[in-house]
Amino acid sequence: MASDREIDKLFALFLFLPLAGVLQFVVANTAGLGASLALGALVLALWVATLSLMVLRGSFFSGFPRPAVGIFGLFAAWTGWITSLPPYFRDDLIIHLEAPKHVLRAGAWTSIPFQPSSVFPNSLLPLNAVLVNAGLDWAVSYIPALFYLAAALLLARWAAAEFGAGWGLFAGAGFLLEPVFFRLSTTAYNDPAVAFFSCAGAYYFWVFLRGGRSADGFKGAVSFAAGSGIKYNAGLLLVVMLVVFFVYSLRSGAFGPRFRVFLASVAAVLLFCGPWWARFAHDRPVAPASLFNGPLQERMALCGESAAYALASPVRLFFQGAEGNRCGYDGGLNPFLLVFGIFCLPFFGGASSDRRFLAASAALFMVSASLLFAITGRYFLPVVPALMFLSAGFLRAVTVRRKEAGIALAAAFLAFDAQGYARSALGFDGWGYLLGRESKGAFLSRNVASYDATTFANKRLTKKETVYFVFLGNQVYYCDVPYYYDAFWDGSTFMRLFDSKADVGSIYGEFGSRGITHLLYNKKIMGRYLANDDLRAKFAAFKEGFAQPVYSDENAELLELARRRP
Repeated sequence: MASDREIDKLFALFLFLPLAGVLQFVVANTAGLGASLALGALVLALWVATLSLMVLRGSFFSGFPRPAVGIFGLFAAWTGWITSLPPYFRDDLIIHLEAPKHVLRAGAWTSIPFQPSSVFPNSLLPLNAVLVNAGLDWAVSYIPALFYLAAALLLARWAAAEFGAGWGLFAGAGFLLEPVFFRLSTTAYNDPAVAFFSCAGAYYFWVFLRGGRSADGFKGAVSFAAGSGIKYNAGLLLVVMLVVFFVYSLRSGAFGPRFRVFLASVAAVLLFCGPWWARFAHDRPVAPASLFNGPLQERMALCGESAAYALASPVRLFFQGAEGNRCGYDGGLNPFLLVFGIFCLPFFGGASSDRRFLAASAALFMVSASLLFAITGRYFLPVVPALMFLSAGFLRAVTVRRKEAGIALAAAFLAFDAQGYARSALGFDGWGYLLGRESKGAFLSRNVASYDATTFANKRLTKKETVYFVFLGNQVYYCDVPYYYDAFWDGSTFMRLFDSKADVGSIYGEFGSRGITHLLYNKKIMGRYLANDDLRAKFAAFKEGFAQPVYSDENAELLELARRRP
């Protein structure tokens, strides 16, 4: 069988962005940052114009009823509205925006001290740098938002090709309404882009298994490689699928075509990731050893879970996802995805090998990701499109046998998604800004603990002074003076320094040796850290002898470091 032409067009259009990002990165490290930014600006202008033209022509929506297309348009407008927030959230202020700002400040593509992820392949960062350089940092979030909408379209066409237009609409709607996507739609997190390329890769591998065309297998390899060049969890799914491919080859004997797909995957990964690996082969930021030996041990230590309970995380995260709660997996995923996508596979009624391939790959990915990565809902987004596709297939099979039961289950699925998405929206505190009732400064002041203190520092400090951020999540994006932050977001370097037997004079000397002139810390977290009487007394002695408060509010305090006269 041949792949859908409209899916091919959608895939090619969005593949252009990471390809351009790779080219920008190469140009930045050869011809200079200025040439890279000029190239990126041209690419973005042409890409937006092409996207607009293709949307106006409506080819992506062919085969779907007009009311459904209209609803999708309204949802796209909604997503565009909530995406218009200024940068305020976690990794936005560490990597997706701070890394480009750091590069622009340095005038060359360099790593961020103590931030290992700043050297990971990320082909969207060069495009982010173009927008940050143009003063359009709020627009960075629109890149993953467009990938999110495109992933839903691709998934809908895929499911429609296999199960019919109605089930295609079901799959697309179910994906759009996944609760974890509300928060992601308000940030510049690149996970939706990974979901898009994982969806495209799974689709092309599915077509390859169905028809045996090497060209489709190659497109799947390129798609997963493009996702890997944005975030490493797409690379894990590629490895998992290649392993399952190999196992299937042992049974079917079709080893040659699949080996060629394996070689294409290696070549494509080198294309998208190789420039970063080559550039930072000898320039990798050093961070202290982690306090934990993996995410499962982290859950056991921080959440008080038993080993057996932590091992059940791949299943639990679909049932216990809770936004903003690290022990709740920091984001919701519909449990029906797991139930209908994998657990009900034996009841498909003659489930084909391609569906078993998708289910086996998804299950192996979830287990592997739980052992290797932080266990949060967004880290599992690469398998959500495949699980959504399998869920649509199972529900269609139920409908064929018992129409009322199948429709009821599908309605329950979407209702569960909708209530989770609505709950995330109701718990969001950015509506004042979106509705024009709150200024940008007031919104950021409430959501970025260091914002007001950083604004003060930007006005009062010079470029010769350096601010050390502690217990502030390394969210330094809004700091315009030189900064230094902790190796880990949790302040582990600072804590080790004060937990040591060193006296306060030696600690002051350590700060001075690194050129640190000011200390900016989160007051609430510092208060919890200083619960121990000895630590509290030591920090008080340090402030009395070597620090002068120059700014303080309910969230943060800025200290000027200087030896006081006796």
